Amino acid sequence: MIRRNEAKNLQDRGDVLRARKHYDDAVKSYDKALAANPNDVAALHNRGIALRCLGRPLEALASHDRALAIRPDDAEGLSIRGGVLLELKRFEEALISYDKVLAIHPTDVAALHSRGIALRHLKRPAAALASHDRALAIRPADAEGELHRAIALGNLDRPAEALASCDRALALQPRFVEALHNRGVALRNLKRPADALASHDRALAIRPKDADGLYSRGLVLFQLERHEEALAAYDKALALKPNFAEAFNNRGHALLELRCPAEALASYERALALHPRYVEALHNRGIVLLRHLKRPLDALASHDRALALRPDAAAGHFNRGIALFVLKRFEEALAAYDRACALDPAFAEAFKNRGTVLRMLKRSEEAVSSYRQARANGADSAEINYLLAGLGAAPLPMTAPRKFVTDLFDQYADDFEEHLAGKLKYQAPALISDGIARFVSAGDVDVLDLGCGTGLVGTLLRPLARTLTGVDLSPNMLEKARARQIYDQLVCADLTEFLRKQAGKFDLVVAGDVFIYVGDLSTVFQEVASALRAGGLFGFSVEVNDGEGFALRATLRYAHSVGYLQELANDNRFAIESIESGVIRQEEGADVSGCVLIMRLRA
Repeated sequence: MIRRNEAKNLQDRGDVLRARKHYDDAVKSYDKALAANPNDVAALHNRGIALRCLGRPLEALASHDRALAIRPDDAEGLSIRGGVLLELKRFEEALISYDKVLAIHPTDVAALHSRGIALRHLKRPAAALASHDRALAIRPADAEGELHRAIALGNLDRPAEALASCDRALALQPRFVEALHNRGVALRNLKRPADALASHDRALAIRPKDADGLYSRGLVLFQLERHEEALAAYDKALALKPNFAEAFNNRGHALLELRCPAEALASYERALALHPRYVEALHNRGIVLLRHLKRPLDALASHDRALALRPDAAAGHFNRGIALFVLKRFEEALAAYDRACALDPAFAEAFKNRGTVLRMLKRSEEAVSSYRQARANGADSAEINYLLAGLGAAPLPMTAPRKFVTDLFDQYADDFEEHLAGKLKYQAPALISDGIARFVSAGDVDVLDLGCGTGLVGTLLRPLARTLTGVDLSPNMLEKARARQIYDQLVCADLTEFLRKQAGKFDLVVAGDVFIYVGDLSTVFQEVASALRAGGLFGFSVEVNDGEGFALRATLRYAHSVGYLQELANDNRFAIESIESGVIRQEEGADVSGCVLIMRLRA
């Protein structure tokens, strides 16, 4: 039998072994001591500390609980127990443990800060901040405390104050890596990415192999649109921490920006393999499946998985609505947008998309109301007014908003040609090129292709061109046109802004199905006349308006009357060489009437 004095020696030996990091031997020594004296509170707590160092937190917790059953008012033991509960992510229990500590010692700074950490994980950042502030009032010059305060302020979306707290921590401890990284986070949230990057780089110069720091650096590089460098930062973080689900998720974002959607999908799925209930990654997976890989049913399934986990996520219902809209399940899409708007009554994009679904369902009055709500919530006024005008509920705009056109064709670029040729029976390029060919000798003219898109018109005109220049608002469309390798120059610009700088540079200007997004063509005609050399040709297609002037149809496309075009021709020194009427495409199975005009600039 081990005597009490021998038990004390075994406990002391355990303490020495624990100090030397021989944790297994320390536990064995404590066990022998406790066999002789089962109620030795110090041995039980020290045993728990050694077990925690061995990565056995549940056993550690049991040891601390045995000690606290003997001495419930042991503030130090309660504090140690709280730390184990934090590690086990049992934050409510940790909070109770720290509250007991503070009932005994109200000025225990460490317990106040640990209590704040527990509250932060319980999504109670205001209470966490109050706990950190109590601690800092007791011990103001505390770098670690300022860091905890900064994190709580960041969770409260108060980045300027978080930055100030980080700066105070760094004044006390200049090489405080965590404070430098959190300073970078605050600066990123303040939209100061260059300063944020400098802060992360300072931290990584001190501790280069910091997976969390590399990840934060990647977020800043992404904000700076340095996507290849962001990807490299995420990859370095993952090399150090292979189970870093958040890094895989954000790596997917960088790959999308680098136009690698299949690789982005794989990255989101890696995040989900590590964390199957990762709601954000499920929604991101759905977005890439829908918008980039054209798999709407798979996208819908991904959003449904996410919403089963977090049914009150307005953005999730919004994304689900987009997938249902693409699948032409309009009633279900409307229900999804209704849910998003109910959860977030200020969700402008959800109200806008809801209006579009209602327009598709021919429920015009409700669509008008939803568009107006979107505008009241901060949606782009020019775009909403354009959508309302298409329903006859706003004054006729002179042209489609630039952002509307850019977004439309950026999203449309991958399927543009297949959609036009397969579904819309698009005829405008052939009609324009056939009309032009009657007046132009092969290889003899400098050609400007306005709104060139993917190059459907340009391909047909290339044999006639000495030089061929394309202009479009959509970067994605221009990327497709560039792949054809038929243009001498491609420019991303508004067509009238581009034309203003082209005086006398072209022999032929063409615009295939471009003016369906431009109502008032007076400025366009003036600038085309300036850009053409004497005798130059202007060829374009329009939808035909049977009334006067131009009109915006419910399809959100403009139609122009022939009389209006003849007036513009006369006002700008154009002689009409030909007008060819016909079907330029189909819309919902019905023929769309249009015409192709060829005009010559008089000397």
